[in-house]
Amino acid sequence: MTQTAWVLSLTQFYLSLGFMLLFLALELGLAWVLFGLRLRERRSTAARLAYRFWVRVFALTLVLSFGASLPLLLQIGTLWPRLMDRAGEVVGPLVAMAILTTFVFKSCFLGAMLYGQRSLSDRAHTVVVGMVAVGTSLTAYWVSTLLAWMQWPVGTTLTEGHYEVTDWLTVLGGASPWLFGILCTGGLVLAGTLMLAVTAVRTDTRPSDEGDRSVYVAGLWLVLLALVLQTVLVARLGHVLLPVQPARVAAVLPQWDTGTPGRITLLAWPSSADHRNAWAVEGPQASDWLPSVSAHQVRGLKDLAGVRPPVWLTYMSARLAVALVVLLGAIALWSLWRGWRLRFEPDGLAPLARVRLRALMWGAVLLQAVGWGHLMVGSLPYAVYGTVTLREVGTLQNQETLWGGLGLHVVVYAALAVGFYQLLRHTSRFGVVPVARHRGRA
Repeated sequence: MTQTAWVLSLTQFYLSLGFMLLFLALELGLAWVLFGLRLRERRSTAARLAYRFWVRVFALTLVLSFGASLPLLLQIGTLWPRLMDRAGEVVGPLVAMAILTTFVFKSCFLGAMLYGQRSLSDRAHTVVVGMVAVGTSLTAYWVSTLLAWMQWPVGTTLTEGHYEVTDWLTVLGGASPWLFGILCTGGLVLAGTLMLAVTAVRTDTRPSDEGDRSVYVAGLWLVLLALVLQTVLVARLGHVLLPVQPARVAAVLPQWDTGTPGRITLLAWPSSADHRNAWAVEGPQASDWLPSVSAHQVRGLKDLAGVRPPVWLTYMSARLAVALVVLLGAIALWSLWRGWRLRFEPDGLAPLARVRLRALMWGAVLLQAVGWGHLMVGSLPYAVYGTVTLREVGTLQNQETLWGGLGLHVVVYAALAVGFYQLLRHTSRFGVVPVARHRGRA
């Protein structure tokens, strides 16, 4: 597999994976938000109004999430055709469970959730919404388990070049709960920031109703709490993965020579050609922030030539993720304080505050993209960390085919993203179409 074919295959696959994870996370976050609204609906008119609006957004997100997963399934066979030969005993069942969960849980209950509200009692419909959220969570857990296992292949043994499962409970454990938690909290961050951005747009063109005010308050608290929780989960995932991924540790510090970690650089310009940092601003001792890593010698990047990730991308993505968390947390805190001063009335938002809420949404999207990008890029060149490289399982297709496939994926995903944005904008401006009431329900 040539270097160009490897880069093209990786770019196409990461594009599809990132698009799917983004909308899966948003779908997951909105599913639990809708369940929370349904629990409050019997006691709150505002929750009923908010649910009627956001269930439309959830349906659109679900369609994009499901559609984005189909090219990803095809790419496992077309771009990495020998992966199933090496790790099929793990990859196959997890992919099958994700598909089964999607069709059984989400498909069985989704129709009743979207179209059966007037035919069900309030309690029955709330249960249906909860089951859709559970089904979405299970699908996300199988995906998280597969990604976590490829980062840390526990519960399996490598025999004659093929992975065999020795303990499924260990496979389902490992780093999976932490990665799943990061996906969930990321979805809540995306859902919360989207709620705030849409509220800013809606109240800019018409007076707010009870649903807008309820969403505004819930969105502010949701974003702040989800950011804090996601930071804790990322720190825990790093505590689990960094000791078993020496190349990632060396790239994140960055450390070129083998030895005990010294100071962590706050900002630097790693130069792989010169095997040093062109310049660096040093920070605290690594032992203060990474005690589990600094207790052992770290292999330097010089000694990891050929099996190290792209140093610059791994290093910068980690710093950018930290900077985005700090920035988004500061904006969320400021917005919460301003909301409290305005008695959480979105009509009183100044034009700059509305711009800030929209920027918060785009910042959340960028944060999730950078975070997942760091996870995947930091594990290169491996498909299964430490054993199976992507070159071993890569495609033999010619570069013209790969260029064409990449271009087609870019066009399709761009069209889907623009379509989602335009439909969301239209719904935000004009709301939902009123429907007849039946037995006191919307």
